Amino acid sequence: MDIDSGWSGNINSRSRSRNSRSHIMMRERLVWAVLLFLVLTTPPQIFARRSPASSQELLKDYDSVAGGNRQRSPPPNNPPEAPTEETNGEEDEKSTVAESPKPAQRRPYWKNLNKMVSLQTKPSGAVFTLNCPALGSPELKLTWFRNDTSEWSRSYGNLKKARWSLTMEDVVPNDSGIYTCQVCNDLGCISHATKLIVSDRVNHKPILITGPANLTLLINGSGHMNCKYLSDLTSKKAWIFVPCQGVTNCSNNRTIYAHDLDRLDFVNVTMEQEGWYTCIESNSLGQSNSTAYLRVVRSLHLLEAGMASGMGRSTGMTAIVIIVIGVLILMCILFGYYAWTKKVIIFKPEGGGDSSGSMDTMIMPVVKIQKQRTTVLQSGNEPAPFNEYEFPLDSNWELPRGQLVLGATLGEGAFGRVVMAEVNSAIVAVKMVKEGHTDDDIASLVREMEVMKIIGRHINIINLLGCCSQSGPLYVIVEYAPHGNLKDFLYKNRPFGREQVDSSQPPPSPPAHVITEKDLIKFAHQIARGMDYLASRRCIHRDLAARNVLVSDDYVLKIADFGLARDIQSTEYYRKNTNGRLPIKWMAPESLQEKFYDSKSDVWSYGILLWEIMTFGAQPYPTIMSAEELYSYLMSGQRMEKPAKCSMNIYILMRQCWHFNADDRPPFTEIVEYMDKLLQAKEDYLDVDIANLDTPPSTSDEEDAESDAEQMLRYHYVTRTPNDH
Repeated sequence: MDIDSGWSGNINSRSRSRNSRSHIMMRERLVWAVLLFLVLTTPPQIFARRSPASSQELLKDYDSVAGGNRQRSPPPNNPPEAPTEETNGEEDEKSTVAESPKPAQRRPYWKNLNKMVSLQTKPSGAVFTLNCPALGSPELKLTWFRNDTSEWSRSYGNLKKARWSLTMEDVVPNDSGIYTCQVCNDLGCISHATKLIVSDRVNHKPILITGPANLTLLINGSGHMNCKYLSDLTSKKAWIFVPCQGVTNCSNNRTIYAHDLDRLDFVNVTMEQEGWYTCIESNSLGQSNSTAYLRVVRSLHLLEAGMASGMGRSTGMTAIVIIVIGVLILMCILFGYYAWTKKVIIFKPEGGGDSSGSMDTMIMPVVKIQKQRTTVLQSGNEPAPFNEYEFPLDSNWELPRGQLVLGATLGEGAFGRVVMAEVNSAIVAVKMVKEGHTDDDIASLVREMEVMKIIGRHINIINLLGCCSQSGPLYVIVEYAPHGNLKDFLYKNRPFGREQVDSSQPPPSPPAHVITEKDLIKFAHQIARGMDYLASRRCIHRDLAARNVLVSDDYVLKIADFGLARDIQSTEYYRKNTNGRLPIKWMAPESLQEKFYDSKSDVWSYGILLWEIMTFGAQPYPTIMSAEELYSYLMSGQRMEKPAKCSMNIYILMRQCWHFNADDRPPFTEIVEYMDKLLQAKEDYLDVDIANLDTPPSTSDEEDAESDAEQMLRYHYVTRTPNDH
């Protein structure tokens, strides 16, 4: 005792703590060393499979070994779950109980009741997650019920149960039901029910439900492979066959073996039918495939001999592979698994333009995408959903993804598409990128969303309603226009003249909407109001055309796609140059020649749009195919003729919008005032009977006219009294 007390007097408190930490680190290193030693020294026989006892087991063994690309349910690759609260650190709990007073007992209660929902609607193929975090003492026990039973499972897809959450991937209509989480302790129980409704709409490429399995048949035997996909879009299915003489000795020839069959039957098989069979199903959103191998043998004895030799060679390799995988899992647990994601950064303008006075820089936000490393495995050892892009959260516009039910595709381009959707019983349109998109496509969609936030709301523009940017792809939610774009609307409802009727064809059905000349002026008036609002917000459209104006209910027109540079494929609108595709037939001369855009160049495009309206969606400059040819045409002073049944008042406004000198074009504010006066006049006064101008006036003629008549008529409409003849 004296020696011990002497030693304790010579050791200070700092050395004792250092010694304690050193012993803990040594114990941890020893544990990992023992575990690694056990894995590395495990004899290969442990991993070897026992010899099959019968020919049926032999065939089953072959299926599991010979299936190179066999479609099977993926093995669980998640690391073991972290110890739950019931078993986590038992020794620490004991010491804590000994040192601290026992906590006050309390029956279970919800931690975040206001965040727990009672109804979730999901489209097929989505991810369904329920969270039921609870608190209480003593120890809590969580039980998950589906339709009032705790013993349930899924026929398809993964099911993950964490400490306080339930996750189901790739949900299907069979997953619909009432899910209840019940939390109990010795003092009582609480429960919360959530109803899940899975819609049949599958806005996705075909989803595999049942894939074909490897098959071994005796020669002249029979069997079958099954393949079933989930797809509510129009799809096409085919079985592709690659002949083989053994799993690895395969031909380069691929043939279509069958069409539109869920079950592929083999009857009286021959050796020539051995090979890989791939089930492919495709729809408009992509394709999916699943592969299995058909082995044809002459007798079971040959198969048994081949399996025995193959097992001997593969046992050692299998053991090595398993050991390597085990070491990698240990390293992932120790150090975490990292992956690269892309962070989207948005720099919003703070008002005011640059020194050059370019209006484009005043409104357009700057979007940058930077790579960053992120941890895939989180603290709870539950794999976090991997998202390629990380978007900043804007709580003012973010909508819960679970409230959005996607529907049919309304339209799509090279890298993006628009889908009809439902949010809280309201029909909306959702913009998103397609598979195969680039960072520039993501940046364009983000820029469009940010521009719509800055611009604000107006009745004659497509307004932003919200977005879904977290835990999944970016969805930009905007107003839905049921009648489509103005160009198609006008063309479908154009009045049929005698020259349009072909005697050999049945007469066309009358248009669904009767559009008068005054309706056309109202259309032009609404577009002018929308463009005047955009100009007041210092936003340049750069592609104002009838195809980019949408028709909502009650003939309400809404300008779409403002302030953006898009990739539209129609060759009659765009041509390819070093700066991408451009709408040359709607561009002002300064935009064609100098690539300069401002609100005055939008006025020129508005004049072309007026011509489209008055011709019910006709193609401007139908004989001109290049920017160079169009620029020469405009430089010579030529302009398009007045459309038939177009008021001279409107045509004068067109010509004012088409002044070569941008400063001579009227601003949108004056155009709105001019259209107001036209609409306030009596319809009898609108001059719609003046004949077409067969030859447009030249540039010199325009200058002479402006010296007298056109100066008076610049922003005043032509009228005539009822007494005029």
